[in-house]
Amino acid sequence: MAKILSAKKQIEQNILAMLLTTVAPTLYGHHSIAPNFDLDQEIVLTDAIVTEFKFVSPHVYIYMDVPDALGTYADWRCEMAAASRLIRRGWTPETLVPGQIITVDGSPAHREDNTCHVTSIMLKDGATLEEFAGRPTAAEASTALVSAEDAQSRPRYLPNGQPNLGGPWVSTQPSLAMPNIEPTMAGLQAGAGMVRHFDSPVLRCEPMNILHDWIFERVTNDIYQEDDTVTLQYGYLDLVRTIHLNRPEHPTDITPNALGHSIGAWDGDVLVVDTTGFDSGVLFHEGESGFPMHSDQWHVEERFEVSADGRTLTRSYTFNDPFFMQGSYTGQDIASLTNEQYTPYNCEELSGRNNQRLPTAN
Repeated sequence: MAKILSAKKQIEQNILAMLLTTVAPTLYGHHSIAPNFDLDQEIVLTDAIVTEFKFVSPHVYIYMDVPDALGTYADWRCEMAAASRLIRRGWTPETLVPGQIITVDGSPAHREDNTCHVTSIMLKDGATLEEFAGRPTAAEASTALVSAEDAQSRPRYLPNGQPNLGGPWVSTQPSLAMPNIEPTMAGLQAGAGMVRHFDSPVLRCEPMNILHDWIFERVTNDIYQEDDTVTLQYGYLDLVRTIHLNRPEHPTDITPNALGHSIGAWDGDVLVVDTTGFDSGVLFHEGESGFPMHSDQWHVEERFEVSADGRTLTRSYTFNDPFFMQGSYTGQDIASLTNEQYTPYNCEELSGRNNQRLPTAN
């Protein structure tokens, strides 16, 4: 019996070692479009007539009537980056308008006809618009930061005596990453087989979690303060999170949800926030072979502090999950005060069958 148990334990350790390599991705790694589009194939849609331009996130879509060699038109739609990303690169909802004639260079979809990913667009006058692949950089997020002089004029404390965390903040840390997770076997099993292009919550315009979504895509977040609450308005997916002050304990009747229930207290000039009451969910969705997951036992503590010059907001965090994770994890991210105001994320998922698994034969 001892030999059988030892062998079983060794098998589990081998599985764990093998799968651990699939759940330690970097948060800001390259967003590969290869699982959805055949990047080895190029298609050119000539004299396409724009019928609709959906300037939304997580992906902008161009709808077109595209003629073939016989002059017969077919309906096409082609995917681009998120509107939240393209805005910083000069795009607007009016960059393309119905009736406009364009030529699209791109790659065909894997699982749906008449669908593509855009590489570039040529307008009728010969001007070229590029899709600009890659996530927003710290440099892009830093173009509208509040000056040192203006930050000094910002009150450090509110009339009620609380440190002033309020205002629009944008992630400007050069490189951001979630901690590498050592999952338990239950955690591995929960995330096994999940892949971004089918299973990411954002494909349903649903939140990932309170840590990931605060920094993802470097969109502007906003903070509002009142005597008994601090409200975090996330720019990503328009999440609204309330931190309840002057409450020593969480209620006993929390309905589990993606954002959990947060209580906060001031430790000098630092806001310490404790959050529990989560649904089980995804920690982050990079990689193509399994997701790091959290269970409904996930517990998060955050510390928010504004720098002495008023220009940066540091969030440090610690979390643990005794069911899905081994040990506890810490991390930190930095945001800067910006003149770029919060803009609704305007999430509308339009990817269709190309982001759905093909049915398997019985």
